[in-house]
Amino acid sequence: MKKVIYTAIFACIALSSVEVNAQTSKGDIWLGGASNLGLTITPDFGLNASVTGDYFLKDRLSLGAAVDLGIGSATTIGLSPRVQYFITESIYANLNANVLSIAGGETSAGLNGLNAGVGYWYSMSDNVVFSPMLHLGDLTGDLGISAMVSFQVKL
Repeated sequence: MKKVIYTAIFACIALSSVEVNAQTSKGDIWLGGASNLGLTITPDFGLNASVTGDYFLKDRLSLGAAVDLGIGSATTIGLSPRVQYFITESIYANLNANVLSIAGGETSAGLNGLNAGVGYWYSMSDNVVFSPMLHLGDLTGDLGISAMVSFQVKL
């Protein structure tokens, strides 16, 4: 009986340490969502969420966009094109620019905010990733720092 228990424990440890690498290759398309879950260090509290899409132009380099929703001192909706580069297989940096913002009934087009982040791409399977990220918001104005999480699915 002890051999069965030890074998089961060893199998669980061995299987849990296997990391599946999601592909970040040319032509891949990933869709997902992200949120800061209200975990921010900013002048104002804000809860932000976004729906994202990325297309890999070449290995480790993607171009995409996010549709953002922010709830804080005012409710905002925005559109942010973005670029993302994988420094290693799992660590990436991204830069996005909010180019369309609707807040309090007013619409603003142009550079409304420039944001950057560094994250970790954790593969849950070949087609699903979980990604925690440190996000620097509005580099052109009131700097905000937040912890974000995202889930992405490969199409």
